[in-house]
Amino acid sequence: MQKPMISPRKVHFLFCLVISTSLCSSCISRLSRPAITGYIYNYDNNPVAGCKVAETETDEQGYFYLKEKRINRFFLTEMLSMEAPPVFFTLDIEKEGYQYYQNDFFQRHGGGRRKGALDNLDTLYIKRTDEQIPIERYLYEDWTFSANKNLDTLYGINKNYRVQNLISNTSGFQDKYGWGQVYRYRSASTPDSSWSTESYDLLTSLDISLQKEGTYQGKKTCKYLNPWRHRKEYESTYRESFKIPSDSSYSKGRFTVIGDIIRFDKGFASSNTAYQIDSIDRDVLILIRKSD
Repeated sequence: MQKPMISPRKVHFLFCLVISTSLCSSCISRLSRPAITGYIYNYDNNPVAGCKVAETETDEQGYFYLKEKRINRFFLTEMLSMEAPPVFFTLDIEKEGYQYYQNDFFQRHGGGRRKGALDNLDTLYIKRTDEQIPIERYLYEDWTFSANKNLDTLYGINKNYRVQNLISNTSGFQDKYGWGQVYRYRSASTPDSSWSTESYDLLTSLDISLQKEGTYQGKKTCKYLNPWRHRKEYESTYRESFKIPSDSSYSKGRFTVIGDIIRFDKGFASSNTAYQIDSIDRDVLILIRKSD
């Protein structure tokens, strides 16, 4: 008895079915945490050995290395999402006798990074639990402050500052420095008579260099963050981008430090101005203006 023949159409269908099933059940590798390297130092600029960083510890040179972590995701699911997943992880930094630090890291589409992903955190400085910061140790440096219009509160950083190493151990400092001092400004000028005045977000920064002999130099800059709401229409009409240049002004003079109070002369803000040092650390300085 002759066996029935399988038609080429059925063979083709079965072949496609096997391939489709394999594709749907196969996995794709996604990053859940890159490999991370860095050094842990104390405020005396010495390496901290035996400091726990996530699941590892630093060596005698303060060096640590965390292995890359990856997870497998279904290929079909990843194809339907149409984008790489985000990466979020937390690093705990612990050492007896030192402050405890917890740093959160977020990368919106970081899961799509290839195998071998590596992030170098450079050097992180940690503070002893009982360590006191003498004002003169870090005060006489170049500081960049974020300020409001009236310079009431100044959030300052110096050359030591790193976003991933918030020495002040306050998670909201970066938000306050970056955006907390932005205020609304209404423009009085227009490109031409066909436009009406608009409101802008204005960010004020203040660069100050304090010298030990009691002199200072400063530069105040006002930057317009969203110049012209209808800039696309303007650009298409005039074939050029509309920008409002930043306003800058310079000042210099003398200051005195008594306890935790810094007093500037009239050259700072058109009148004698006193600030209380709310917080000072290796890379962070917060000043609050005292009322007259």
